[in-house]
Amino acid sequence: MVAETADFDLYSYRSWDIADLGTAEAMASACAQEVEDMKAGVAALESFADTPTVTNYLEAINAQVVSVSNMAMAAGTLGAVHPDASVRDAADACSQSLSPLFSDLSLSRPIYDRLSAIDLDGADDDTRRSVEKGLLTFKLSGVDKDEATRQRIKALNDEIFAVGQEFDRNIREAMMTMELDSVDQLAGLPQDFIDAHPPGEDGKIRITTQYPDLFPFMQYADDDAARRELTVLYNTRAYPENEPVLRKLLEKRYELAQLLGFDNYAQLITADKMVGSPERVEQFLEELTRYTEEGQQAEYEVLLARLQQIDPQAEQVESWQRSYLMEKVTSEQFEVDSKRVREYFNYNATREGILTLVQDLFGVQFRDWDTPVWHESVTAHEMWDGDYLVGRFYLDMHPREGKYQHAAAFPMRNGISGVQSPVATLVCNFPAGDELMQHSQVVTYLHEFGHLIHNLFAGHHHWDNISGINTEWDFVEAPSQMLEEWVWDYDTIAQFARNADGEPIPRDLLDRMMAARDFGLGLGTRRQLTFAALSMGLYNRNPEGLDIKGLSDEIVRNYSPFEPMPEENFYASFGHLNGYSAIYYTYQWSKAIATDMLTRFEEEGLRNVETAGSYRDLVLARGGAKPAADLVTDFLGREISFKPYADRLSGAQSEQIATQASGGE
Repeated sequence: MVAETADFDLYSYRSWDIADLGTAEAMASACAQEVEDMKAGVAALESFADTPTVTNYLEAINAQVVSVSNMAMAAGTLGAVHPDASVRDAADACSQSLSPLFSDLSLSRPIYDRLSAIDLDGADDDTRRSVEKGLLTFKLSGVDKDEATRQRIKALNDEIFAVGQEFDRNIREAMMTMELDSVDQLAGLPQDFIDAHPPGEDGKIRITTQYPDLFPFMQYADDDAARRELTVLYNTRAYPENEPVLRKLLEKRYELAQLLGFDNYAQLITADKMVGSPERVEQFLEELTRYTEEGQQAEYEVLLARLQQIDPQAEQVESWQRSYLMEKVTSEQFEVDSKRVREYFNYNATREGILTLVQDLFGVQFRDWDTPVWHESVTAHEMWDGDYLVGRFYLDMHPREGKYQHAAAFPMRNGISGVQSPVATLVCNFPAGDELMQHSQVVTYLHEFGHLIHNLFAGHHHWDNISGINTEWDFVEAPSQMLEEWVWDYDTIAQFARNADGEPIPRDLLDRMMAARDFGLGLGTRRQLTFAALSMGLYNRNPEGLDIKGLSDEIVRNYSPFEPMPEENFYASFGHLNGYSAIYYTYQWSKAIATDMLTRFEEEGLRNVETAGSYRDLVLARGGAKPAADLVTDFLGREISFKPYADRLSGAQSEQIATQASGGE
């Protein structure tokens, strides 16, 4: 434990090192101490008798929030990644015990009244912004309600957190396995994949629903029935146990929204976002639906035509055939063989290439960080700018039992200037060592690394609620989606994309990949709109009597040409329905902003370090110190425009795709 003072007081900033939390007992002990200290801190803040000022009161609130957040973020990360199930359980229990502390703080009328009374004359912009955001958080939490209502809100917040934990845990621990009878069922897959999946002692070949198995199998396996089976397994991996859990989550959040004066939870969760309301979300989804109509239909017809070459009797493309047929089309019609492409992307070289890109682009240096880790495959690093430590991070990049199965950047400590440097963890499930990666996995790597550097660059404000990625949630994905673009820049990837003979990826291959890039944009965007519409549709109503499967299937039919499978219940393993709740739309909203911000790089050069420096200083480093729209305006010199994204969606190769569908005549 690290603290400025040995005993608890109003001004202690406390943090925990990973080495202090490596056993279930240590986790429980550290958490219990944090709970005790936080309760004492809230009591002291509530009984504060002097005239509150920035120095004697706002500083104390900041210390309390930073301290409990340090523990909460450490527990949240270790609960998702620690190899010891007892530590994961203790971390989950810790997170659940800390959740009421945040409610106690945000619903405390005495603290709110004192914060409101602080005289901000002469305060700097960051301090004013912090107080403004803090007061809004109090109001949206229900601090203005009567005592009985506030107590019910506290209870609901605790219940929602616990139910959400259960939802996430069921997904995290649900790994399904498909058993194949013959190596012939691996036909079409790369040889290194086949070699890595020999038959077991019983003669069975086992394919799991984890990403290193799932993605190649769905893209390359010729066995249509096996692809269907794996799709069903993947989309039912937390069913049926998560259906009642999700229903309970919807009910509790609806009750909370009602208590806070909102018609539904979607209204509550969008109130402090850029978008402002569910109605604007729905309008945005409708706009994107129109922009993608022509492209999706043209792409679907290409896939159907290709399927009919395999099965002349086929009348429609099924969801489990999409990736396989996309691979066939890009290989045959765009001359992009992804099996050949993956030969240029082994994990080790890709990792080093991404680190080099960020160093070159933003003028920073990465060094190894000598610190304990929770698993032998985890590596630890520091980011420096000359003699200045920007932040520290862990890379936990390969799958294992019990680990979080998706890809995400977990903040572990917000940077507080003069107090602590930011710490974050990148969690992915990629092949290891010199094993080969799909190009799409390289895109994911860059995406998540974009979150990581945003967290580190933004971690140098004094106030916690504007430090790190404490910006509007529907802007959070924009920096990560921006960084994806560099995987399409030849000068960038040629530095690390090399085959086993050390030969760089040919420029003409990347040119063909670029030509094929937008093929599937219509279908892919519609898939994202399906998720966004389901996210919103589950939370913008009273969930009583809601047919979740029926609503899910209806939304799939509205947005996608692929018929929903009767066996699948993908919503049960759609983890964002907890963490993002109603606001999965943020991925597309952020994508529109990222596309707009990219226009400056396109004009001035993707590897223009002056442009990158401006982006770092005006967008990334500012964190939540300004509204997100102002950050973008500062960088672009004008207001945000969604036109570049609309133009890309509506004009994405529709003529070329239609030509391909007609056989190229």
